[in-house]
Amino acid sequence: GGGSGSEASTASESTTLESASEGSSSETTAGESTTGGESTGSDPDGDGIPNPTGTCPNIANGVNTFCPAGLDTCRAALVVNAPAADGEGFLALHWHGTYESPDGVLAWDTAAQAIQERVVAENGLMVLPYADPRAPARANTPFPWWRVCGSSGTQCDRIDDFRLADEIVACAVEQELVDPNRLTTSGMSAGGTMASHLVNYSTYLAGAVSWSGGVPTAWQPSMPDNDTAVMVVHGGATDAYCGAGAPGANGCYYFRPPSEVFGANVLDAGNFTFMCDHQAGHAAAMGLQGAYFLAWSHRANGHVWEGYPFGLGGAVGTGSSWMLNHYCYLPGQPSPWD
Repeated sequence: GGGSGSEASTASESTTLESASEGSSSETTAGESTTGGESTGSDPDGDGIPNPTGTCPNIANGVNTFCPAGLDTCRAALVVNAPAADGEGFLALHWHGTYESPDGVLAWDTAAQAIQERVVAENGLMVLPYADPRAPARANTPFPWWRVCGSSGTQCDRIDDFRLADEIVACAVEQELVDPNRLTTSGMSAGGTMASHLVNYSTYLAGAVSWSGGVPTAWQPSMPDNDTAVMVVHGGATDAYCGAGAPGANGCYYFRPPSEVFGANVLDAGNFTFMCDHQAGHAAAMGLQGAYFLAWSHRANGHVWEGYPFGLGGAVGTGSSWMLNHYCYLPGQPSPWD
């Protein structure tokens, strides 16, 4: 679905910084279906980072065209901050939601805007793919990414978007625009679901934030096998998409259950994760916290928030973040709002 740019937070950037440092179906020409942890790009170095499979564009600000092998069409992506990317910053690969676009989310989505600001501050690179227009043209499935399907969706096993992600990562690393240990992904709604699938699939992500995403386990089960730190955000009982492709008698899809299942799966795989319930419904709230989570994800060094005492419910005197205490919890714990 779409998303709201409302923030559930009035916490300042300095508070966040201080607290974090203290808490230290049928397949087509898209290729064959893969299981989790299998990247489509060649990886002769064995480091989990794919190599380009096509000719990379000279990555620059604006719309870039990527043509990975195995696809029957090239794909476009919007690039932000390429001239200032110095090879030490993080890559933010951000997926938009249904009926949205990269340009649109940068214009009004506060989470995407917070990520953009963090990318610029750290000389990183933000890349926002455009959807293949054939994906939302599927019957009863208006969602922009092939793996994000309706209750009777088709071609849900196409790996086109995974190939695109691999190619973007490979080209950005080859051109020394980002730190290979700081590759991240995120998204809201259908974009959050796509980011969740990429966590399960990829071998290179240091961190991910899923806003109102997760994986609909009824027909697309996921068990992340890769060492990726994940922040799983939802908006509580009213976090829902109601419209074409949504299952259920009332035609609505609720994001809290798949988000919590996804968080539990990430934890069961031995990876660092936590949940946040911002209580704002279907909205990309807690964007500032998500942006810092991505920026502080590191594949070799782990995450600065690992070991944080989640579940304190706002306990006084812990030196921890007001937002993380009041809105966030570990998989298996009750939400602070329950």
